[in-house]
Amino acid sequence: MISTAERATTRRRRSPLRIVLLVVAIVLLLLWPIIREHLRALSLLARMAGKNNFISRLDHHIYDVKDISIQIGEQTIPARLYLPRRSPHPPAMVVAHGLHQLGMNEPRLVAFAGALAQTGVEVLTPQLDAIADYRVEPQTIDVIGESADTLAQQAGMKQVGVLGLSFSGGLSLMSAADPKYSNEIAFVAAVGAQDDTDRVEHYLVEGETHWPDGRLFTVPPHEYGWLILIYSHPEDFFPAADVENARTSLRLLLHGDVTGAKREAQQLSTDGQKLMDKIFDHQRDAFRESLLAHLSKHEAEATAVSPHDHLAGLKAKVLLIHGEGDDVIPPTESEWLAHDIPSGHLQEVLISRAISHVSLEREPGFRDQMAVVHWIALMLGDADRESPAKSPK
Repeated sequence: MISTAERATTRRRRSPLRIVLLVVAIVLLLLWPIIREHLRALSLLARMAGKNNFISRLDHHIYDVKDISIQIGEQTIPARLYLPRRSPHPPAMVVAHGLHQLGMNEPRLVAFAGALAQTGVEVLTPQLDAIADYRVEPQTIDVIGESADTLAQQAGMKQVGVLGLSFSGGLSLMSAADPKYSNEIAFVAAVGAQDDTDRVEHYLVEGETHWPDGRLFTVPPHEYGWLILIYSHPEDFFPAADVENARTSLRLLLHGDVTGAKREAQQLSTDGQKLMDKIFDHQRDAFRESLLAHLSKHEAEATAVSPHDHLAGLKAKVLLIHGEGDDVIPPTESEWLAHDIPSGHLQEVLISRAISHVSLEREPGFRDQMAVVHWIALMLGDADRESPAKSPK
């Protein structure tokens, strides 16, 4: 028989354990939303990497794909919806593609949009024709803004999020700051975005730029950067009679079709062919002075597609992420953006070794990978908070 004193002693011993277990249970309950978003982020990354394991199958949704059109005045914009089936009120995001000739059909973008839909997010990917043609132009700001408005109506939501890649990231921020669209965009997640397009273009020509604190960034720029500058205004470099053939040859070169580009260049004048031969021979320095004159001539155009000094009307929350070694839009630009975003709107800025320009590196270190997971978890949390189930229209 256990005496009364022994039972009292046992109860006293158990009481601290029960208190600890209760505290742990309360903490886990309070932290569950954060834990859940990080697990979803891990699952999303696993699916993007093509893995088929326990993590990749977490919170897995079957989804449908539907092609739609967005009407902007007399212009019809193709777009694609990725719709999770089992979510009656999913969170929703526009994903604006970067510089790639396939636009919304680019395989990595399609895979990413599908992975987001499998995570339970309704995704709209508009076709940004100018961006797909390597042109950063103001009308893309309206296409992104109208896409956000269309998605909000489609999903029955007050606001949606926008994820912008490369130059579309900066243009997405400008959409969110535009009074026409600022009430429809709840947050912007910008990946490898520009702050000052003219500063980016000078980096592509000069091979260096500065961080906000004055430090020098000297990672050699990607070769196609200066090709894009020539392609944007071939009339500044080629004789008038050669402009269209030069544009076609440069376009093929940007698409990776060197043979086709050289074949098209044979249609150029003797002077035009000499210029293209320098491009084929990677003689960037031969164009340095003419490129700098070109940048000075078109500075106003660059200003029109720069978030710098254009974010005063921003109401959205902002997440920034940039590859540490990005050689197209240098990571310095996200640090400059962090300075330009109105106070209280910046949630996170991450300069990461885990990504290059707008894609994940194959084998990032654990710490870098976890930082990316946290960034994605913040984005998914922002999206969830705008779901009709949590924020009824």
